[in-house]
Amino acid sequence: MENSTIGSGAPPRMMNAIIAGFNVVANNLALLVLPIVLDLYLWLGPQVSVQKVLKPMIDETVRLLQQINSPELASQMTIISDVWDEILANFNLVGAVRTLPIGVPSLMSSVRSAATPLGAATLFEVPNLTLGFGIWIVVLTVGFIAGSLYFSMLAQATADTSTVFEIKTFLNKTALSLALTLGLLIGLIILIIPALMLVSVIALISPGLGDFAMLFAGILLIWMILPLIFTPHAIYTLKFGLVASAMTSVRLVRHFLPGTGIFLIVALVIARGMDVLWRVPPASSWITLVGILGHAFIYTAVFAASFVYFRGGLRWMAENTLAAHPQEIKT
Repeated sequence: MENSTIGSGAPPRMMNAIIAGFNVVANNLALLVLPIVLDLYLWLGPQVSVQKVLKPMIDETVRLLQQINSPELASQMTIISDVWDEILANFNLVGAVRTLPIGVPSLMSSVRSAATPLGAATLFEVPNLTLGFGIWIVVLTVGFIAGSLYFSMLAQATADTSTVFEIKTFLNKTALSLALTLGLLIGLIILIIPALMLVSVIALISPGLGDFAMLFAGILLIWMILPLIFTPHAIYTLKFGLVASAMTSVRLVRHFLPGTGIFLIVALVIARGMDVLWRVPPASSWITLVGILGHAFIYTAVFAASFVYFRGGLRWMAENTLAAHPQEIKT
């Protein structure tokens, strides 16, 4: 019978990884530079609004929908219009610099305030869609490169041995990260569109069943994405390609469930829970600077902990594989 406890190492422990992540950041404060600089710019720098160019298009779309639908649905279109007005009024195009899944964590990316401690915020209204799209592409590019540099620094800070930064390796990992992002985006589109159509049909039959179908679809989507959660870690830690990195993430999650799920939940609760505190001061107060510093430290520590957890999982799997199959060890 196969022994599941073979190997000299121990599986990664949640609390050990989290504590180690905070220690890594405390000993490498340079990791905080990117998230702090990014938030300072988003807070005090110029903001870009697309309200002027998009609002007429949304209003016209709502008007057409009101004409072709029943009075009951027409009243709901008015609510949708009000929601879009609220979204556009608080949307800062520069906030797109916070890219996912590879990106620099930011407290201010979803905030657009009319006032800052320096006075009224500088606001630039995009005059047309072409310029807005160009600004969006530039912002995404800057955010993605900054995110790739941020993940590279985290991987280096959590490594057992120091490594030298190489521009060729950095560009290669950035390209792999871009491929991962595009792959996830395409996969989500392929999955979400049919799912939404199915949920809509179910909701027409029974609103109660529609809510249940939406909840089930969300859980199913998380279940499908969860095994890939450590793919960025594999890209920046190992010299693997995209497919090998994804398979490494799948193997690690499969080996350590439900521990991996608990680790991710605790990390999310710590990060998002502290966000409630960081967002209390108004953007017009200098106290917001405390929130920016705290947010940068907490999120960087959580990301560092995830790298520590990932490296611990890899080490445990490697030791147990060699212990289980000693004939595979080459002399």
